[in-house]
Amino acid sequence: MLRNEDRIARPARARFFPLTVPEVVRLIRELGFDSPLYQKRLDIVFRNPDSKGDFGSEVAAFYPKDSMIISSFPEDCDRLWARSLVEVVLREFAELSKRAQTTDRRQKAISFRAYLGPQSRVTITKRTRRATLTKYRGSAKFSRAFKPKGVKTDERIVHSIDVA
Repeated sequence: MLRNEDRIARPARARFFPLTVPEVVRLIRELGFDSPLYQKRLDIVFRNPDSKGDFGSEVAAFYPKDSMIISSFPEDCDRLWARSLVEVVLREFAELSKRAQTTDRRQKAISFRAYLGPQSRVTITKRTRRATLTKYRGSAKFSRAFKPKGVKTDERIVHSIDVA
């Protein structure tokens, strides 16, 4: 078995993470997420979101049989409410993971993302990124051999949930 490549960021100024790493590991085991090949569990990533997207602020992201990404919350948000929100999102991801298929992340990456919109509405989306690979010829530089020529991103709403 290979070791997991967890990446745990510190919360940015005036932000916090609603769950700890052991709590996320426990939830992943309880909810029955499929583990990647050669690893015991999904990789866990804690990160600070860059900015608001089209659907609201990002709560979490899930790459099937690869990794679980948890985003930080602003300090003015209620900690218990944020914790229960992330648990609800992980339960939704667990349902979606039963039907999800793994993909080669070099050419096509599929992820599920949860966004918190206005009036406590959580939107679950399916994001597909497709890369057009270049042909490697003997006269080309090897540093560009495996980099994509172009990337197309498509994000569609799977469903929405009202969270009280």
